[in-house]
Amino acid sequence: MSQSRKHRGFRTERVVAEYLRRWWEGASVGRGSGRDILNVPFDCEVKARTGLDVKGTLRQIESRTKESGLLGFATFRLNGQGEHAEDYVAMLRLSDLVELLLAAGYKDRKDVIDDKDISRCLDCGIYALGERCKFCREEQ
Repeated sequence: MSQSRKHRGFRTERVVAEYLRRWWEGASVGRGSGRDILNVPFDCEVKARTGLDVKGTLRQIESRTKESGLLGFATFRLNGQGEHAEDYVAMLRLSDLVELLLAAGYKDRKDVIDDKDISRCLDCGIYALGERCKFCREEQ
């Protein structure tokens, strides 16, 4: 691996840590083998890569989180993304995503929409779920 790729990887870790610091004040970069981001309640693997090694990354996350019990995920900075961590891609196991969605309250949401649920917006007349469409609700 070239020096510039290594430095890009180190810089990406710093960018992700800075982004996470908005919510977890002590978020910082880890060095050596192990977690890439420290002082957060999860295990975040940071990658700055041209291609994605999904299987290898999942194996790496699972091997670390099996011992720690933490939620593990990877953050990928793809070529051309710049230093805006909010635009980076995140990957986690589907079972972990389902747990997060359930904890966020998605359990009780309907996944099937019946014809009776669809009506015309009272303001603009387009089809909507409920009395008003999303756009007219936002304008109020």
